[in-house]
Amino acid sequence: VVVSAGTERQLSPQGISMFALHYYSSWLGIFVPERDRLGKLEVRYDPRDISHIYVRDPETRLFRPVERRDGQLTPLTLWEHEAERARRRAMNQRSSIDKVAFRREIAAIAEATKPSRRRLRDALRSAHAAAAQKPYAATKAQAPAPKEHPARQKNRLPVEDW
Repeated sequence: VVVSAGTERQLSPQGISMFALHYYSSWLGIFVPERDRLGKLEVRYDPRDISHIYVRDPETRLFRPVERRDGQLTPLTLWEHEAERARRRAMNQRSSIDKVAFRREIAAIAEATKPSRRRLRDALRSAHAAAAQKPYAATKAQAPAPKEHPARQKNRLPVEDW
């Protein structure tokens, strides 16, 4: 571990991020609340197997293994990982024409969710129409207001003097 490649990384609630992978172990969990005071942790890794990294424990100053957060423990070299990421990026790569078409499609969907001017105008008109006095309401007899209930006397509980 001592002679392997090393770097420093900041601890986050998700663990330690390296090579676009997240690494986490239960022993790191106790340091998450105090990660601001700890600063960056010293991390070592073997490029021939990045399924584990080694982090220096701030208390014991020893390197301890940390597994990948996704649970994949199969050995994977750094070069295989970078090649796989490059392959996925190339598969997902689109021409500029496709990108513009996607952006226009997204803009059209976003525009469709906004209420149109006509819909807003109609909603305002219906609100005004509902609030306006109706001609037929004047011809209806006004219902008498309900009578107030008389105030009831409260029943006092008997209290014994001691």
